[in-house]
Amino acid sequence: MMRIAFLLVLLFCLPALGRSADVGAAVQHPVGLAFAPPDTVLVADIILLGHKRTRSSVIFREMTFGKGARIPTGQLEEEMAATYSALMNTGLFASLEISYADTLLGPGRLTVTLNIRETWYLYPVPVFSLADRNFNFWWRDQNRSLDRVNVGAKLTYYNFSGRRDRLKLGYTTGYTEQYEAAYRLPYLNRQGNLGVEFRFNFLRRREQNYATADNQQLFYRDPDNFVYRRTDLDLSFTYRRKLYVSHRLQMGYRDSGIADTIARVLNPAFFGNGSGSLEFFRLEYRYINDRRDVRNYPWKGYYLETSLVKEGLGITGERSGLTGGVNFSKFWPLSEKLALNAGLATKYSFIRSQQPFLENRAIGFENNSLVGYQFYVVDGLDMAIWRVGLRRQLLKGKTDLGKLVFIDAFRYIPYRILFALQLNQGYANAPFIEASNQLNNRLLTGGSVGLDLVLFYDMVGSIQYNRNHLGEDGIFLALNLNF
Repeated sequence: MMRIAFLLVLLFCLPALGRSADVGAAVQHPVGLAFAPPDTVLVADIILLGHKRTRSSVIFREMTFGKGARIPTGQLEEEMAATYSALMNTGLFASLEISYADTLLGPGRLTVTLNIRETWYLYPVPVFSLADRNFNFWWRDQNRSLDRVNVGAKLTYYNFSGRRDRLKLGYTTGYTEQYEAAYRLPYLNRQGNLGVEFRFNFLRRREQNYATADNQQLFYRDPDNFVYRRTDLDLSFTYRRKLYVSHRLQMGYRDSGIADTIARVLNPAFFGNGSGSLEFFRLEYRYINDRRDVRNYPWKGYYLETSLVKEGLGITGERSGLTGGVNFSKFWPLSEKLALNAGLATKYSFIRSQQPFLENRAIGFENNSLVGYQFYVVDGLDMAIWRVGLRRQLLKGKTDLGKLVFIDAFRYIPYRILFALQLNQGYANAPFIEASNQLNNRLLTGGSVGLDLVLFYDMVGSIQYNRNHLGEDGIFLALNLNF
């Protein structure tokens, strides 16, 4: 993706090109409000400038106020800042400036102007990704093997019809051969509170993680045959009556298969009872209340997500699981440059029987990670992770790449550099685990100190010194590019 190229350019050019800029001052102060009523002001008009593809109705839908709204005078700056965050979190815009002034009708009647610079929406990009859980595991334990790399191409078209919809097509080969297609339309009806998404995914590979021992993944490989395959079909409906709260109901189908060597010899419990295949339907409900100012690197607000997933609806009889989860994070700005954060992530299995191997994952996968444990995985029916962190902004600015970049959306790169501290603890309950996995069923503690680099509005890279309760430590890299 083009953003990755510009990230590399920035890393080499930042010292020379960087210059101080007031990146965060996207909300300009009002003009002529000295005679406004002391209690409220009226938004008499909203003017949109600079948007070419995005429909006006989409922008109005994502604002925290509309034409005709009355806003308490003392909350005016806060309301403008909330609208700025809400619009930037859509991912549709490279930059946004909001200004407001009295209309000709007199004080207290405002015209609000949004000056928009849209981002680049069409990304036909090559794929080069690691098959492993994280970069550090691939670098050390897999000896930086290029056999564990996926290559291919993806076409992602954001804002496909101007309604914040997304079309994605992709093909990758290498460690995993994968075909994928997805389309998401967040505004299905005129009110903009119903959305729909369809997703298809097929993958197969010649190597598969079939078990966990000593909290390390064990792999089986056959260079001549595919040893694992899976087909996913999902249809999701989203209801979002208000700006921050959404409900999602997803119906899905899963069909998986493994090599006989895994099913009969290496791990008969992979699917259960020595079976070489697993087919089931699933139903998932998620409630999300997202009040973060910046989703990939929040400074204030909170995020709450609860989920309930039923896998196996009695149609095929091959799967029976019921899992609930809660993910909560809170962010407190202590000053303009100092902020505190805390979070909790949980998983609980209501059906207490042994589950298929890949459905028994807890700590070490996706977002359920602990600093200091990048080289370990901890399986389990249940899981709890709690985190606390402190961040101090060291540097903030904007780099103008000028003629080096011909696309306006990427010409100016806002950046922030922050000092960050973290403390993580977690516990995975695993009643069916193999005895060598000694990190299960015990409290794990890890901490880190490092530097975070935030580019544009949502690209985050970190370099950290981590240490865990085993006394192990090291320098680690982390990336969240939000592609």
